[in-house]
Amino acid sequence: MATLPTTVNSTSAGFQPAFKYVGTSDRHACALASIAIIASASFDDVRIQAENLGMPKTGPYYQWIDADFIAKLLAHFGWVATVWKEGSIAANLPDLCMALVDYDVDWEVGRFVVIHKAKTTHDAKIIQYAIDPAAKELKQQIRTDLNVLKPAWYIGVHPMNKTTVKAGK
Repeated sequence: MATLPTTVNSTSAGFQPAFKYVGTSDRHACALASIAIIASASFDDVRIQAENLGMPKTGPYYQWIDADFIAKLLAHFGWVATVWKEGSIAANLPDLCMALVDYDVDWEVGRFVVIHKAKTTHDAKIIQYAIDPAAKELKQQIRTDLNVLKPAWYIGVHPMNKTTVKAGK
């Protein structure tokens, strides 16, 4: 079952992200890699499920990956996606989201990153960090300088509530 981590392990020297980095060398697949990060799934598992939902085997994928498609794909892995919302101030973003950075207004495209906000274990301060699946350099894969990334739009993500159906109803 999907759970949203509310803390990250930390020391005074740094922190360990609650989500594991999943990268992609395909510049059109950062949305799929972001979903893999949130779902704790492999990139291939997410790609196969995306293809099962109708996405072609080769990119570019941007015309397929809209809010409805992201919601369906996340739901398969036990997560719920909100609608697109504007969000240029990192501090105002929800505890977990897929955000578009390097957004081009004319083309209405950007690069997906996962942004997570949680308490640190060593001092209980809130830390907000991004996991960038398209980043090649290690120091840019997990980063806390979110204002440099300049998120433009985001889709909030939270675990799906599992309900039980009572017999006879």
